[in-house]
Amino acid sequence: MTAAPTPVVLLAHGSPDPRHARGVEALATRVRTLAPSRPVHTAYLDHHPPTPGQAARAAGSGPVVPILLTPAYHVRVDVPEAVAGMNATATGPFWATDPLGPDPALLQGIREVLDAAGIEPDPGTAVVLYAAGSSDSAAVATIVRTLAAHPPQGPWGPWRVAALDGGQALPAVLAGLPAGLRRAVAVSFMVSEGILRDRMAAACAEAGVVMVPGTLGDTDAVAQLVLRRADSRQRVPAARRPQGR
Repeated sequence: MTAAPTPVVLLAHGSPDPRHARGVEALATRVRTLAPSRPVHTAYLDHHPPTPGQAARAAGSGPVVPILLTPAYHVRVDVPEAVAGMNATATGPFWATDPLGPDPALLQGIREVLDAAGIEPDPGTAVVLYAAGSSDSAAVATIVRTLAAHPPQGPWGPWRVAALDGGQALPAVLAGLPAGLRRAVAVSFMVSEGILRDRMAAACAEAGVVMVPGTLGDTDAVAQLVLRRADSRQRVPAARRPQGR
């Protein structure tokens, strides 16, 4: 008798802006399309349901994939605490996988966003991966290292990383681009739209940079990455809560 597919829980940060949850739920729908027999649940650390406990009761057991793009504070502290609570709530076991980032699949997701917007490889076009960032600059640096290790294929101009927090700001990134480029475009390095993406769009408008529509949650590359994380069986150890961030 074939065993039933293991459920998977997508655990996101949550936001008072409803666009955040809509983006996460859209990503979950993409995952379900890729794995139609697999139960896929969502949960949020804060602001709105389903809570981790509610998702634990619905799923019963399985991997918990942090829908987070860098290994920052939430991955180290909040996710292990949430998973511990899930194991206390339901039969389990539940275990946390690695977060979505760093991973070169996110760069493939960026290319999907560019393709969907009709922006083709062009040596005169620079691409800025615009991240929300973190007070932990080391977490933002993982995006830079991933890009350096996996440069874009095709006749692109330079690809760079800007961040709202914890990394180079957009004006500094633009000032460091080589002369002679035809244009620079920015792609949101986020899973969902929301307040932070609005700040990115405002900064791009002020700098005269095109903000490409769409987010990483709109891409098959990221949905496939969720499934790979779910099947990795890699467990992230629980962490003690530090005194400060």
